[in-house]
Amino acid sequence: MKEKNYLINNRLFDSYLERMNFLNEVSIDYPGAISFGSGRPDKHFFNVQGIISCFHDFAASEGRSEQETAEFYDSLGQYNKTKGIINDSIAKLLQNDENIKIDPEDIILTDGAQEGMAVIINTLFENREDVLLVSDPSYIGFVGYAKIYGVPIFPVKREKDCIDLEHLDASIRQLKKAGKNPKVLYEVGDFHNPTGAYMPLEKREALIELAEKHNFLIVEDNPYGYFIYDTQKIPTLKALDRYQRVIYLGSFSKTIFPSIRLGYIAADQEIKHRGRKIKLVEEFKKTKSFTTVNTSTLLQAMAGSYLHKQDYSLVKPCEKKIAALRQKRDTMIGVLADRFGDTGPYAGKVSWNKPAGGFFLVIDLPFKVTEDHLRRCVEDYSVIFCPMSFFCLNEEAGINRIRLAFSNLSPDKIEQGMEKLSAFIKAH
Repeated sequence: MKEKNYLINNRLFDSYLERMNFLNEVSIDYPGAISFGSGRPDKHFFNVQGIISCFHDFAASEGRSEQETAEFYDSLGQYNKTKGIINDSIAKLLQNDENIKIDPEDIILTDGAQEGMAVIINTLFENREDVLLVSDPSYIGFVGYAKIYGVPIFPVKREKDCIDLEHLDASIRQLKKAGKNPKVLYEVGDFHNPTGAYMPLEKREALIELAEKHNFLIVEDNPYGYFIYDTQKIPTLKALDRYQRVIYLGSFSKTIFPSIRLGYIAADQEIKHRGRKIKLVEEFKKTKSFTTVNTSTLLQAMAGSYLHKQDYSLVKPCEKKIAALRQKRDTMIGVLADRFGDTGPYAGKVSWNKPAGGFFLVIDLPFKVTEDHLRRCVEDYSVIFCPMSFFCLNEEAGINRIRLAFSNLSPDKIEQGMEKLSAFIKAH
């Protein structure tokens, strides 16, 4: 029988996109395994009932009469502003917690940061000459969507603590010489996913200068910035941005909980089009109006009231989460130190980082890690890890490294899982 030619986007068959499907399938096939694969937040810190109750506080606020409150409820059930209804609250939050000064009109609420990524990609990339720059490895959610959309992607090497700025500079020159337009760099400066690195201040400043020099935009994704353990807070790229080069992407998935499905884009750039200046956020607004029309006003109302109760700062609500995450990280490192420390037959053969924040730790191994290794680890040791190569466009860049997420497990589970993982590593 002749094979039917269904009209499917062939980019979906890219092996890069299949990697996370493989990891998800392993998790489903072995539900009893201890998983270090997913960087989910700890559900024990979710205050779902409390956040839901905030909705009624939002509707009843501002001294409304009973009739006005009823009308306001009705308005929340209708289609609403594409940019959002709690933009003032987000602006205050950014000012208080990140020292980012931005007009509420330059903010757009999204259905999680993931929709923000899609809106940015759909708005900024037009033709095959426009190139997306990403550090290799990088977060698969942004890179994967760019691949599906057909954006040309150029991987830039990473150093230990951030993107390799010299390689970035050379890559941009190379692309321009070839007639390409390196348009956007995507980066997670605060506790990078997947490496856990915290970009130093001097390199943040140098990156912004490079963006101004070569005329490209930086998309700064910051889901982990609140979760600092052992170091002083470094200003975000957006807080340092004096050239309006940085588009800031925020989310409440880690600070509140994932199902709130709220993110936001902060973009104060102006662009020139046919002789006149246009606000970039207005172009993002156009794109969003054709995707989700507007982000749920019910969810915005909950988040907006919650932020009001917290005086527009999430620093204090995150304190207990930070303490728990620090303990989890230390538990993971403790087992590694016991099993692969300075003495014994395995000393010096296995190394790891000590992330100063975030959800992830990286182990360097003395052998190449394949999907078959992952499968055998799950089948024989009931432990799931994430090969670093899954996040790499150039698989060799992460072939002997694994990423472990410690955010979603108790210290006891982490200790059990790390004992098993250590046995697997020793066996190989």
